[in-house]
Amino acid sequence: MTASTKTFSKTPVVIIGGGIAGLAAAYELQSQGVPYVLLESSQRFGGKIRTEHIPNPDGEGQFVVEVGPDSVLTQKPWALNLAKELGLQDQFLGTNDDSRRTYVLRDGRLVPLPDGVFLIVPTRVLPFIRTPLFSWRGKLRMALDWFIPPRQDDGDESLADFVRRRLGVEALDRLAEPLMAGIHNAEAENQSLLATFPRFRQLEKQHGSLIRGMLAARRKVPPTTGKRQSVFTSFRGGMQTLVDALLEQLNGDLRLNVAASAIHRAE
Repeated sequence: MTASTKTFSKTPVVIIGGGIAGLAAAYELQSQGVPYVLLESSQRFGGKIRTEHIPNPDGEGQFVVEVGPDSVLTQKPWALNLAKELGLQDQFLGTNDDSRRTYVLRDGRLVPLPDGVFLIVPTRVLPFIRTPLFSWRGKLRMALDWFIPPRQDDGDESLADFVRRRLGVEALDRLAEPLMAGIHNAEAENQSLLATFPRFRQLEKQHGSLIRGMLAARRKVPPTTGKRQSVFTSFRGGMQTLVDALLEQLNGDLRLNVAASAIHRAE
């Protein structure tokens, strides 16, 4: 180890933001023996992840209500791997994808998501045609995905731009925005496609159509003989379980109600 490395190792890394990304960064630094200071401007850690436990009026148990993201995608293994490392594998709570129903609030009433929608892509014709969630114009626009040529360059774009380009405005407003909010709790306009759903770009490039690509991908899934892994997974006590488990492990310098006002490059 060089003198410069020793000096750097004694210099704490400042982490700005105590959301799940900041907490995970602190956990990784701590595992590597690197000192850190984590700054969070609010009164609590966890960022947009927050779980409320509301007593049941009937007196039996309680309701677990997510104020922010309500699940993680099992296709992206990093959150689940972190949870396993923290010893939370017995707390996993998957969805029953055979009986799960998702509703979207439209015009003051709950409208069920049509069967066959995988993430934001419709894969079954009749439920898609019959759903009142989209207008006929919106349905026709989504069907045009089959014929719209794929983007040729590899540059990034927002998730919103991608959905508008492939499926149209109604698909963005009535499908992508509500569903993605439950995963990332952020507006699609501010989400990088390549950072959040690079698979969508891959399907577009390989198959020329998002719908065609998703149909092909689902046909390739081998039949399962055991218990099938659900698409979405949470924890029995809610998503806050992951935040609390991280906080229990962290022994560094954690500061609440401290905001970062500026960042200056060192000379």
